[in-house]
Amino acid sequence: MLSLALMSERSENILRKTANTSVILAAGACLILLAARIYFAISFVTPYLLSTTGFEWENSFNLWKFIQHQAIYTDPHRIPFTVSYYNWGYYYFYGWMTKAGLSLLRLDVIWIPTVGRLISLVFTLIAGAIFWMATRTFIKAGPFAHGPLAWAWPIIVTCSPLVGFWSITVRADMGALALEAAGLYVILHYLRKQDERLIVVAALLFYAAWSFKQSSVTMLAGSALVLLLLKRWRAFLTLSSIWWILVIVTLVAGGPVYRENILFSQKHYPMPIALGLENIMRAVEKNPFFLLCVGAILALSVRKLRLLASRPIEAALTFTVLFSCCFAFITACKIGASDNYYIPAAWAAMLGFALIAERMNVTCMLAGLAVFSWILVVAVALVPVGKTFYYTYRYQDVVHRSIAEKLSHLPGPAFVQEPYSNLPWVQRFSPHFVIPDTYSYDRDAGVPLEDGGWEGLAREGYFATLVLYRGYQPPASMLAKYALVDQYRQDGYMAFDFYRRIAPAP
Repeated sequence: MLSLALMSERSENILRKTANTSVILAAGACLILLAARIYFAISFVTPYLLSTTGFEWENSFNLWKFIQHQAIYTDPHRIPFTVSYYNWGYYYFYGWMTKAGLSLLRLDVIWIPTVGRLISLVFTLIAGAIFWMATRTFIKAGPFAHGPLAWAWPIIVTCSPLVGFWSITVRADMGALALEAAGLYVILHYLRKQDERLIVVAALLFYAAWSFKQSSVTMLAGSALVLLLLKRWRAFLTLSSIWWILVIVTLVAGGPVYRENILFSQKHYPMPIALGLENIMRAVEKNPFFLLCVGAILALSVRKLRLLASRPIEAALTFTVLFSCCFAFITACKIGASDNYYIPAAWAAMLGFALIAERMNVTCMLAGLAVFSWILVVAVALVPVGKTFYYTYRYQDVVHRSIAEKLSHLPGPAFVQEPYSNLPWVQRFSPHFVIPDTYSYDRDAGVPLEDGGWEGLAREGYFATLVLYRGYQPPASMLAKYALVDQYRQDGYMAFDFYRRIAPAP
């Protein structure tokens, strides 16, 4: 019996060392991936003319408008048909910070995307720091309380491929995550101390997260649900009332154009379930621990559902994870959505897993950590970064600089079918037609567009220069007043035809 016990203990020690080593390697791989992406997307010498995530150019343009003292929210159905998807807090905070950075360093507006990416990176690190503080504060026992897992786990949360380029993109996701995470962290403190002032702070942080990205409500919802479970009626009413009052006042004060942009601008997007399934599969592929953590939390909470109320912090994380996953699946069905909708769910799930690890079967937990660590390492290894034999990340910079050079010799106003090339640092003429993805869906839905949209303007000869994709086949009437004057082709990537107006504008 003694020999069996010694063998069992020896096996467990080997498994523990294997799991620890595997998680450390996974954390190292994630760090290397983030460093590589930063290297290929951010330079302090050259402002790269590229987009790190889909539709990043729309946010860069809105920051330019803020710096130029132009309206952020405009009618998307009137010239120049631009839209601002995100909420006011994001644009104003990033706008102020970007303006200050450009002014302090005396930089041209071409540096707007670089400054915005650095701000997002800071928010990413803040979200990771909050995760680390939460593990130090609320986890006192188990494998994540100390040792290599205590610092490797937060690194994976912060740098996994699921976070990926969202950590260095000009978008609201990471700022909203940091503010949401801070709100949840305060709520967890309240569940331990029951200080009503913490509820007020949490409500303000949750509102700030919403003011960045209006879909950032999952940690607020998880917090409200746990307060209901614990019958903390006063805390629930305080949290809900403050948040709702601030939201309603914002929506009323913002006016109809503001509400149209943040609430209704995407109403004609299809929502195929197949896309939602694809996005959740992509989220799991990019952070396999997400699947492990959600599965463990579900298994443990279902088995001990009646005891959940006796563990308030665990209950808060469980409700947050469940609501986040359901909400993310619904919102990720929207055309244009990606796996980034699952970043808050993964953040909460990995924190919840670390909290309940001490009550899990040790062998199963360690084996799971080892297996999923190696799956994550493989996932990182398969991610294309920088320049490979089949992928050159900075090709966008080459394309946009070439287009900018050609446009510098052509008259305005100009329209380029590729949206990024309408940014002020690529083509200099106003108005800048940074056409959003919603444009085509609104047009197909029969929404009236001023002067027939950009296609109608082209037919009337409004643009002095027109740049179209090589494969695009416009109706003959659109090009009746234009002549082909130049072409551009980047092998394997993009090709454009440059047209110049030959007839005077009416």
